[in-house]
Amino acid sequence: MKHELHNKAHKKRTLRINCTDDPVLTITRSNRWRNRMVYILTTPRLYKHKSGRRSRIIYIGTTKKGAARPAASAVNKASQAFGKLHGVKTIDVYIATCAGVPAVKTWKELESALVHTFWSRYFQLPRYNKVKPKLRNELFRQRALENLIERFEA
Repeated sequence: MKHELHNKAHKKRTLRINCTDDPVLTITRSNRWRNRMVYILTTPRLYKHKSGRRSRIIYIGTTKKGAARPAASAVNKASQAFGKLHGVKTIDVYIATCAGVPAVKTWKELESALVHTFWSRYFQLPRYNKVKPKLRNELFRQRALENLIERFEA
């Protein structure tokens, strides 16, 4: 009898399992999906910058380790943003690509040109970019870069 009471007292409790009703991350394959591309992370919320202008862009990055990088970066940056940025509930990922040029890493040049264009427009980097690139834009029309950055203002 004593043994039975002892077993009941030490009966293991089971853990409850919860799952979200809606997906928290959806990845859609695009015809622009490449091993080497630039991605732009945005939020629905507009953030004010030193210039007085507002933008939804929080990060501009490039793939370094293959096509899985945009998804991994989105999850990493989203985790940072959810913890630090008030009111952020979604992060959107946009892909920007360009044609190749022999012996030129055009995706890196595009990232550099976009970050520099952002800097020129807002007088600061996107929230999660850390390094201001040197301007060496000889490949892209400045107006095309500005149009892409402006797309995320309103």
